[in-house]
Amino acid sequence: MNTRRLVAALVMVTSAAALAGWTKGDGATSASFNGTGPMGFKIDGKTKAVEVKDDGKTLSVIVPLKDLETGISLRDRHMREKYLETDKFPEAKLDVPVDSLKVPEDGKSLDGEGKGTFSVHGQTKEITFKYKATCKAGVCDVDGQADINYKDYGINVPSYMGVTVKPELVVKTTFQVKKT
Repeated sequence: MNTRRLVAALVMVTSAAALAGWTKGDGATSASFNGTGPMGFKIDGKTKAVEVKDDGKTLSVIVPLKDLETGISLRDRHMREKYLETDKFPEAKLDVPVDSLKVPEDGKSLDGEGKGTFSVHGQTKEITFKYKATCKAGVCDVDGQADINYKDYGINVPSYMGVTVKPELVVKTTFQVKKT
């Protein structure tokens, strides 16, 4: 093997292992969605409950949906019971192959784009997402964002008194991971 190929192989192996052995950090976590409807109608849901798991091959970001809130308790109940059906489908999850993620050097940040599988409401689809990671001393703060269409996941169109939410949502998450 020539030197150039050896260096390329080492870079690929190093990149693949870059996030292996990461656990959830102590920093703030959040997940949210933003939706719109007619005449300027907006709906924002959020939770501070976010889990992060790494099995060495896949980094999983898991959001328990029972804690998702929109600011109106009746709407929260409808969202959980009627649309998300959290008793049957308690979480949303993004699985990302570890070897596809880029990790910034210590003390630096980077913006990236990746692909993963997003699962919610018993359906799993491949999605593209954007993320920003800032790392320092083995701890990385990560902000991610993806556009999804809830109809792709078998979720009924939320409607109340004739006002409906457009199917396109922006889903965001913030979490911290640390090297174990």
